[in-house]
Amino acid sequence: MTATTLQRAFCLIHPRREAAARCTSCGSPFCRECVTELDGRMVCGACYKAKTQIKEKPKRDWFILTTAVQAVMGLAGLWFTFWLLGQVLVSIPSDFHEGKIWEKMHFRRQ
Repeated sequence: MTATTLQRAFCLIHPRREAAARCTSCGSPFCRECVTELDGRMVCGACYKAKTQIKEKPKRDWFILTTAVQAVMGLAGLWFTFWLLGQVLVSIPSDFHEGKIWEKMHFRRQ
């Protein structure tokens, strides 16, 4: 590209301004305000945005699965708590429930 080619070209966005550079990606002429440097090359705003845009992966909706897992874990926790409480109550000697243990400890009701 020669200097005479650039002098005859006008900015694609500002038609009354002379082009200062061509975009290295799309090849269109642009004035100094419309180009920017990216990795040592002059690019226009549209190409700059396209090259620097972060491409995100679509997010998966795990709400239903996590809610189900939380419900199952909650029910399992409740079941284990009541099972453990039942084991403790079963392991208490029957003398305690009948009140005979208090007599052995010399606590009497009056």
